[in-house]
Amino acid sequence: MKRMLFGVLTLVAVAAQGKTDWARLNVAAREHAKTPIRAGVPGVRPFWNAHAKAFIHPPAFEFQEVKGASEYRFTLMAHNDVKDPKDLKYLKNTKDLKDLKDTKDLAVTWAAPKPWLPIPADIWDSLPPGYYTVKVEGSGERTFYRAAVFHGPYSKGACGYREAAQKVYAAVYRMPQVQGWKASDDPPKGYDLYCYPAKIMGSMIRALVRHARGGSQFTATEAGAINCAPPEVTADARERVPPDAADALAIASKMADWLIAHSQPADAPLAHFPPTYWGDRRDVAVKNAGQNMLLYPAHAALAYLDLADVLCRAGNGADSQKYRAAALAIARTYVKLQGADGTWPLKVREKDGSPVRANRLVPGRYILGLFDRAMGGSRSCATADARERVHPEVIPDAQERVPPGLFAQTRDRAFAYVLNGPVKTWNWDGQFEDMDPMPPYKNLQKGCAVETALRFFAQGRIAEGCELVDWCEDQFVVWSNPIHNMDWKNWKTPTALEQYDYYTPIDASMGDMIGAFAAAYKGTGNSLYLEKAKALADNITRNQRADGTIPTYFDSRKGSDWVNCMVYVADRLETLANIIEITQDGAQDSGF
Repeated sequence: MKRMLFGVLTLVAVAAQGKTDWARLNVAAREHAKTPIRAGVPGVRPFWNAHAKAFIHPPAFEFQEVKGASEYRFTLMAHNDVKDPKDLKYLKNTKDLKDLKDTKDLAVTWAAPKPWLPIPADIWDSLPPGYYTVKVEGSGERTFYRAAVFHGPYSKGACGYREAAQKVYAAVYRMPQVQGWKASDDPPKGYDLYCYPAKIMGSMIRALVRHARGGSQFTATEAGAINCAPPEVTADARERVPPDAADALAIASKMADWLIAHSQPADAPLAHFPPTYWGDRRDVAVKNAGQNMLLYPAHAALAYLDLADVLCRAGNGADSQKYRAAALAIARTYVKLQGADGTWPLKVREKDGSPVRANRLVPGRYILGLFDRAMGGSRSCATADARERVHPEVIPDAQERVPPGLFAQTRDRAFAYVLNGPVKTWNWDGQFEDMDPMPPYKNLQKGCAVETALRFFAQGRIAEGCELVDWCEDQFVVWSNPIHNMDWKNWKTPTALEQYDYYTPIDASMGDMIGAFAAAYKGTGNSLYLEKAKALADNITRNQRADGTIPTYFDSRKGSDWVNCMVYVADRLETLANIIEITQDGAQDSGF
C-alpha cells in the first residue's frame, strides 16, 4: 500500500497536460528509485536476486545473520575503472576482490541491525551508475551494477506508433521467407528460424491477418470483409484495406494448414499440438527434436483464431470454422493435460507427454489468452452446410463438445498457479525454446511478470501490477550507461534486456516494457509510466528500417531477425497508441 500511495500521491499528474515538466518528472523518477522492490526477509519473503546483475532500486541481499550479533557493519566500495566484463567475471558473485580493479575512490560505511536489510535510500541515491561491492563484516559480500535511473527527455521518435506497427505488418507480408510459401509446401529455405514453426509461423499468421485487415485499429465491423466489405464500412475504411489483402490471407492459410498437418495426431498424448522444433536449420532444433514447449501450441491457436475471425468476416465460413475448430482442439488438450497445481510441464516429450525437466510453465498471454478468446465471441461462423465440409479426420469439430464453463475453469486454475507460485516466490523463470530450463532464480526474465501485471491491472489490482512493472524495470531496463556485457558499447539506449542468461537488448523485451508501462499509466494516471513507455517506443521507431522491419538486436550484432519479436513489438506500439488515445470506455489490449 505504501508503494501504491507513493505512485498516486507523488508521481501522478506530473506534466499531465501541455509541455512536459521534465525537471519535476525526473525528480519524481529519482525519488521512486529510492524504494526497494520486493526486498527479501528471512522466513517471510524469498530473496529472488541471488543471480541478479544490476539494480535501479536499492537491493537487499541474503547475507546470513551471526549468532549473538546485534549490529552489522556495511562497507560499499566503487570500482569505477573497470572497463572489461572479464574483470568482473560476468558479474558472478565474488568471495574476494582479487579479480577486480578496485580504485577505492569511494567507500561508504553504515551500520544496521540485520545484514539482509536494503542499502539505505540516501546512500543508494548518491551512487552514480557503475560497479560496486558491498561487504557485511562477518556475513559476506556481493558485487553488482548500479543501473541508471530514468532521466528525460530522450530523443523523439521517427513516426507515430500506429504507423510504425502497420509498417511491420506490411514488411512481414513482403519478406522473401513469407512470399516463398506461394511456391513451397514446406517452410521456404533461407530462413533458419523456421526451425521453431509454432512460434514463428504463429506470429507471421497474426501479422498477415493484421496487414490484410488494414491494421488492428479497425473495429470488428470495419475490419470484416476482404474484397467484399459490408455496406456499413465507410469508403475510407475500404481504402485502408490493402489490395494484397487476399494474397496475405492465402499465405496465412497455407501456414496454418502446414502447422495443422504437422501437429500431433488426435490419439497422441499431445493431441493437435503443433511442433515447437522442426528440421535441421539450427542445432537447437536437432537437439530438442521430439520435444514440445507447451507455451507455443497456444500461440499457434491464437493465430488460428485471428485467421478464423477475419475469414468469417470475409464470408469464408468453411475455412473460418476449420481454423476455429483447430484452436479449440488445442485448448481441449490443454484442459486434459492440466496438472493438479493448475499448470503444465514447461517442456515434454511428444512420444509420451513426459516432462523433460521439473520446470513448470508460468501461464501468461498465450495460454490464458487462448482461454479468454475461446470463451468469447460467436461459437460458430459457418453454416451447417459449411461445417459439414470441414474434414473431421483432419481436425475434429470439437466446439459443441466443450462443457459450459470448462475453459473458464481451466484458465482460472492456471492463473491461480501464478498467484500461488511466482507471485509469492518471485521465481519468474526464464522460459525460452532455445534455452535449457534452469534451477529456480538462476535465469529470471520479465515476460511472465509483465503478463501477470497486465492481468492485475485488468482486474483492478493496481498496486500489485505496479510492483511487478517496477521490478521488471529494475532488472531489465537500461536507460543509459549500459552494464558492461557482451556488445554493451553499441547498445542503442534506452532499451530492455531479455533474461539473466542472455542479458542482451532485444526488441521484444522493449515491447514487454512498452506494454507494461502503458498499462501502468492506464491503471494509475501516472505520467511517469507514460513517458517511460514513450521513451522506449520512440527508440523503436528511430531504429525501424526503411523496409518496415525492426531489428531484433539493439546493438551492433548481425543475425536473423526473429519475426515473432518484431510482430509483438508492433502490437505493443499499437497498444500504447490506443492508451494514449483512450476514451472513457478504454481501449482493449489485444493480448498478443
